[in-house]
Amino acid sequence: MILIMCIMLAARPVLGQQPDEQSPTARQDTILTRISTLESRIDSLITELSSLKEAVVAAGISTEPAGEGADAAAAAEPNELEELRAAARREVEAAGSAEEEPDEPQGSRTRNLRLLNPEISVSGDVVGSILAPSGGEARATAVPREFEFGFQATLDPFARTAIFLSREEELRIAGLSEEDEGEEEGGNWVDLEEGYVDWIAMPAGMSVKLGKFRQELGLYNRWHNHALLEVDRPLPVQSFVGDDGLIQTGFSLALPLLQAGPLTQSTWLDLAAGTNEALFDGGSQPSFLGRTQSFFDLGPASYLQVGVDGVVGRNSDADLNSSLISVDVAYRWTPPARALYQDLQLKAEWYFARRNAEGFVTHGNGGYGQAHYKFARQWQVGFRADYLNPYARSADEQSPDVWQFVPSVSWWQSEWVRLRLQGNIVRRVGEATDFTLLFQTVWAVGPHKHETY
Repeated sequence: MILIMCIMLAARPVLGQQPDEQSPTARQDTILTRISTLESRIDSLITELSSLKEAVVAAGISTEPAGEGADAAAAAEPNELEELRAAARREVEAAGSAEEEPDEPQGSRTRNLRLLNPEISVSGDVVGSILAPSGGEARATAVPREFEFGFQATLDPFARTAIFLSREEELRIAGLSEEDEGEEEGGNWVDLEEGYVDWIAMPAGMSVKLGKFRQELGLYNRWHNHALLEVDRPLPVQSFVGDDGLIQTGFSLALPLLQAGPLTQSTWLDLAAGTNEALFDGGSQPSFLGRTQSFFDLGPASYLQVGVDGVVGRNSDADLNSSLISVDVAYRWTPPARALYQDLQLKAEWYFARRNAEGFVTHGNGGYGQAHYKFARQWQVGFRADYLNPYARSADEQSPDVWQFVPSVSWWQSEWVRLRLQGNIVRRVGEATDFTLLFQTVWAVGPHKHETY
């Protein structure tokens, strides 16, 4: 009896510990652990009891009961031990079954809170430059070109949203005037770069976007500045739609994909307020954009893409009608077995622009060719050649053509940090050559980092 009381007193503290919130599987594991603990304590007590008996025998004291009681005690000792273990198991099981069963599985409350919050990304883009204009003194400067805050979330199974806030400062290139670079869309303040909701599960495979967004124009208009393959956008893009590209508020419809063998056809139709400064002088009347794009799968390592765009709009306040047409082609080769170490991209675009301002009609055109080659996991070299035939300044004065050559080398310190050295060589026909050396540092945190969106 003394043994039984000792065992029960040792077991009660263990039995009194109850889990706070556990699943059935966790409770079963807890019960088995407690049984194992009780058995260990029982074995320990038996060992101590045997040691005491040996000490008593060594002292010459008899521990054997006299007569028939000795046989009965010897037979009862194993049975008492088994009954004690069985009683301990029953008590633990009864305590586990008495716990209230939760209505639904208990999970991490922190994980549930994450589902209610958007994914947040932050990027920084700082550029140091040395400008050497023809006929002037070289000077060094640096600008925090852009800091961007991105918020993205899936709203439900049918829609998602993205909001991007940015603070920008103007990046100067020697030899380029404001006329060549177009109108500046940003400024030294925090501005809404994009903010839209995208319904991605519409009938017949269509999708609809509503809000302020980068429109589907050419190869790079959807790309944010920090994700570009060079520090700046091509010269004709800056001249005809501005430094930041075509960003307007409206409605975009993506038609269903059409597939025929290796060909995939994509089409977008946009209706937006014509607020772009370079194209519509900051008006507010509707503008229309259409883009069709053909994607050819050439094999496991390469593809070819061809696209055509058209944009038209009017600003009655300035008596202005504008239109823009672009044609683009892109080729990419990436061997599957060495995709992390080799990548070749060849791209080209050409733009045709027309403006009718108060009866004065002027045309402009220009394009670029671009090559980028990744020869190691962290290294990439590139070269871009731009040509611009800008709008005429007046009926009697034509602006000179401009050429720009842009070599660059980029090094990825990690997937969060990229360093780039770039040269901009600008030459106007009949004039001297200007040089600019740029050193760019881009870093990003968050789930989306340097994505091209």
